[in-house]
Amino acid sequence: MGGTIKDLKKQVEYYAKLSYTTILVQQDDGHGIYYLAKVIELPGLMMTGDTPAEAFADLESVKREWIETNLRLGNKMPEPVHSPQYSGKVVLRMPPSLHETLATVAQLEGVSLNQYMVYALSKSAGRDEVLIKERKAPYRK
Repeated sequence: MGGTIKDLKKQVEYYAKLSYTTILVQQDDGHGIYYLAKVIELPGLMMTGDTPAEAFADLESVKREWIETNLRLGNKMPEPVHSPQYSGKVVLRMPPSLHETLATVAQLEGVSLNQYMVYALSKSAGRDEVLIKERKAPYRK
């Protein structure tokens, strides 16, 4: 890679500030649970920790060095993968029997089918903070 140290530092700063996709995976190697944090767009950039916070902190602490090393080697640095804008609308096909069941449960709960499905999908995705605002009767588990 050509250029000056100043150019390299500018590039490192540029890439270090980008919003890359970072994921956390809980692992169990038979000796105990630990956490693996990695950046999807930057292959090989990953760190582990005893806690999620430790794994993320360790990942951040080596990110600039990883970027600098790859730039020095002349490796092409990818830009972050940006998620498409989501409208919140989905067309969903399902068996008529499931449609009937969902509609019946929504009616019993006193909410619209749409609100019940948002609640059920949110709960299934681990997003319990999404609440049914139109609900007239408390949701029964």
